Amino acid sequence: MTSTPAHSVDEFDPLDPQTLQCPHAWHARLRAEAPVHFVASRGMWFVTARELVAKALSDHATFSSAFGLPQMPIPDSISDEVEKIQAEGWPPVPTLLTADPPEHHYYRRMLAKAFTPRFIAQLEPEIRSIAQDLVRAIPNGAPFEVVRGFAAPLPLRVIAKVLNVPDDRIDDFKRWSDQFTATVGGQLDDAGLLEQARNMVEFQKYFAAQLDERRAAPSDDLLSGLVTAHSMDDDDEPLSTGAILNIIVQLLIAGNETSTKLITGVLHELAREPKYWDQLREHPSDRSADLIEEGLRFLTPVQSMFRITKADATLGDYTIPAGQLVVLVFGSANRDEELFSRPDDFDPDRGNAKAHLAFGAGIHSCLGAPLARLESRIALEELAARFGSVRLGEDNDFAYEPSFMLRGLHRLNLVFAEGEQR
Repeated sequence: MTSTPAHSVDEFDPLDPQTLQCPHAWHARLRAEAPVHFVASRGMWFVTARELVAKALSDHATFSSAFGLPQMPIPDSISDEVEKIQAEGWPPVPTLLTADPPEHHYYRRMLAKAFTPRFIAQLEPEIRSIAQDLVRAIPNGAPFEVVRGFAAPLPLRVIAKVLNVPDDRIDDFKRWSDQFTATVGGQLDDAGLLEQARNMVEFQKYFAAQLDERRAAPSDDLLSGLVTAHSMDDDDEPLSTGAILNIIVQLLIAGNETSTKLITGVLHELAREPKYWDQLREHPSDRSADLIEEGLRFLTPVQSMFRITKADATLGDYTIPAGQLVVLVFGSANRDEELFSRPDDFDPDRGNAKAHLAFGAGIHSCLGAPLARLESRIALEELAARFGSVRLGEDNDFAYEPSFMLRGLHRLNLVFAEGEQR
């Protein structure tokens, strides 16, 4: 069970190193005593009760998504240098995550034209092939670091396939992804922020050239779908290069980092409870779906998301003034005792696991949720098809990435052992 912090809720700091490693005790304390709480040191309101998080998600007119970048401001000491680097690329365009209607509806509609259920379903053979290649490379009965060797490369190679990134650019693709997520709910020093800005421009120049190629000669990939989406409706304007670049960044984060953290976390739980692995091997398609839904609830890779109040906002007994930065804590909402019994237990047999808010809700619910579910289920199924058991390796520190928005283990050593093949 989650232990209760001894300190007052006024001492809660989302960026405290210990809190970043395990925020659940603080979240439980906040839900019980101050489900809407202003953290003065960070200038942010934290909403932790599920009912109130869901209410805010459904009220996009008051809780605006036009909050800018999901990161801490650039320090004044390097702001001029960062702006100089950024001037070599394309300025940020608010699209899906950081836009309100009507602009949000336009961008979501354009992505939906290209990122269709049919498009996602057609990816299944490729996802399974990638997963099988990675599973074959796992040693039998020897320690294996699952983040670097399996959970990270699987979604990375899938989203690279979606964007038609060639094999010789996969390392660059991974580097860009790591750079973009480093400040999502976390902090970098000045040198790190400058390096991040340089990587963003490098990424932009590469994909801008790819977009020019697709405009001249469209192919069967998502980039072509994005540059031609407007042709499906005469009333839509073509997406600009800046807008597509912003959408690609969001696909990188949502389609890569979150799935990596979900797969890793579920494997951690399976290694701790062998009966769930046995059940997965016996009924792979059914149990993989159950495991992933409970994993989404229990782990919540996207722990929180920003909003900004456009007017005075009332949540329960609390009033948040207009113009305030609000953090909707999905990870806390998904462990709310008011809805989930024994919320701190990982239970794939939980009947209401799908009531989680791991993909958000309302107009900003994640368009990539079907792909995340599909590739995570396939990951478990292919591992269970080869290996009869999994257990924790000896060299684990169970350290989490330092972010209050994207939560996942930095590394995880497991030992897989072959069993009878299905």
